[in-house]
Amino acid sequence: MQKFKILHNLSWADIAFEAYGKSYNELFNNAAEATFAQMVDLKTVKPKEKKTITLSSETIQGLLFDFLSELIYMKDTFYMLFSKFDSKVKESKGKFELKTSVSGEEINPKRHRFGVDVKAVTMHRFNIEKIKNIYKATVILDV
Repeated sequence: MQKFKILHNLSWADIAFEAYGKSYNELFNNAAEATFAQMVDLKTVKPKEKKTITLSSETIQGLLFDFLSELIYMKDTFYMLFSKFDSKVKESKGKFELKTSVSGEEINPKRHRFGVDVKAVTMHRFNIEKIKNIYKATVILDV
């Protein structure tokens, strides 16, 4: 199973992708990887520093949206790129909760090979659906 694929015909000015996973944990990890893969060659990002993200939402779509938005915020605020993601999603009392460990390092223009700068996640066509045994997220990134 592929982790993600770029959708070239969904958005002309932005970047769209589908991320896949056999579980919400895998889906969130793959969506995060797809987001950072647009910004940088992930092979150049060493998992030197670890940070923890804890979020909750009433919907799984809201949780993924908030998670990807938080990663972009951390990139912009702490000048960090991430290459490793370990997400744990659980549903409890009608809410979805996420605890993720992300690993990466400070941006180094001399060593990192950059793609585009992702500014935000958009709500346009944002969706999570389950097809047979696979979860699929459709995401458009504002670049």
